[in-house]
Amino acid sequence: MIDTHAHLDFSQFDKDRDEVISTCKKNGVQFIINIGVDLKSSLAGIKLAEKYDFIYATVGFHPHDAKNLTDSAFDELQKLATHPKVVGIGEIGLDFYRNLSPVKLQEKAFIKQLDLAKKLNLPVVLHIRKALDQAYEILHRRGHGQGILHAFPGDKSYAIEGIDMGYYIAFGGPITYPNSRGPAVAGSIPISRILTETDCPYLPPQKYRGKRNQPDYVRYVIEKLVEVFPKYIFEDIRRITIKNAGRVFNIPVDDTPMLVYKIGKSLYINLTGRCTNNCYFCPKNHGFHVAGHNLKLNREPDEKEILQKMSEQDNYNEIVFCGLGEPTLRADLMLSLAKSLKEKKTPIRLNTNGQGNLINKTDLSKKMAGLIDIVNVSLNAHDEKTYNGICQPQFGEKVFDKVIDFARRCKQMGINTIFSVVDIPEIEIEACKKIADNIGIPLRVRKYAP
Repeated sequence: MIDTHAHLDFSQFDKDRDEVISTCKKNGVQFIINIGVDLKSSLAGIKLAEKYDFIYATVGFHPHDAKNLTDSAFDELQKLATHPKVVGIGEIGLDFYRNLSPVKLQEKAFIKQLDLAKKLNLPVVLHIRKALDQAYEILHRRGHGQGILHAFPGDKSYAIEGIDMGYYIAFGGPITYPNSRGPAVAGSIPISRILTETDCPYLPPQKYRGKRNQPDYVRYVIEKLVEVFPKYIFEDIRRITIKNAGRVFNIPVDDTPMLVYKIGKSLYINLTGRCTNNCYFCPKNHGFHVAGHNLKLNREPDEKEILQKMSEQDNYNEIVFCGLGEPTLRADLMLSLAKSLKEKKTPIRLNTNGQGNLINKTDLSKKMAGLIDIVNVSLNAHDEKTYNGICQPQFGEKVFDKVIDFARRCKQMGINTIFSVVDIPEIEIEACKKIADNIGIPLRVRKYAP
């Protein structure tokens, strides 16, 4: 797990700081980002980061302390920002709720630190309270940037606008509170832009309301996010949010390419990175990551490697041939593996672009009968012209009808067959549903998360 916003240098931890940090490490906290609010806390955070290899620091002046950001203090802040374990500028922003610093000084300090972050190519950690419109106006004017909207105070529309500017949204203990709008906001944005935080010693999760918060309580935030994203289990959210934080803070998280990987209770087999389509919405055009897994293969695996990796996995209820390539490009290996895996009596699914017969110049659907239980065919368009524009198939312009025919043949062979489409603007979902209904194949609509 990762806590992207902690204040372990604060006085609430003076009596047991090292013990708390040790406990958090034992309880599964892999990384902690300690956040600066002024020079003193920024320096203290750096000292913690020097002492513990899994702690990193940010430096900055909180809007409450904006009045103290003198020229000399800013010079010192710039020096601290170059420390090798400093991974961001923050927390900075605007707080018009308490107004502990005058508004004009808050805005001046905010802009000055945004410019510093841009100069050093560091993300910003933003504290915004009762000032979203003003803060967003400044961010738009300064050319956006990169970073985190901490303790996000806005609704769905503000969250989407923040993401469109390039920011990640961080959720902490308040997402677990009764009547919190946090779950609805989190559910409205891609999980690839969500981070977990505590803001300890403040804002503990519901279970510890009224008590001191600490980094390992981020577990309760993850548990709430599992409720928000029911297709994922705790391990998925944990992995995804660590990978998200690794991207934004540029910290060294594990990014090993996966031959076999789990999402929820499904075990996926990544046979190839090659594909006969080039769909613009494919994750391989945006970083090769799916649910926190790196699916960019360095080379194509053989059967022995796949079976070895599968032997290391347990607690799954289906096996899926699916990576970011087209599995039927390695049809012989896929069928051989399916024969070996039938003894497990676990359902076997194929996710495919439906071009298997074209690729293998044979009736692959017939060979799959009795080995593949479920086939999910990416229909991805309502007509040939749209399909060619979206998918850019290597086989030329007459592929769409072949995809539909492949699905029809799979159904005829007794394979449970499903069509899927992504809900992008170019696709007419109702027209796709009509195609599926005419063949008697159900249609699944997949949400597009850019």
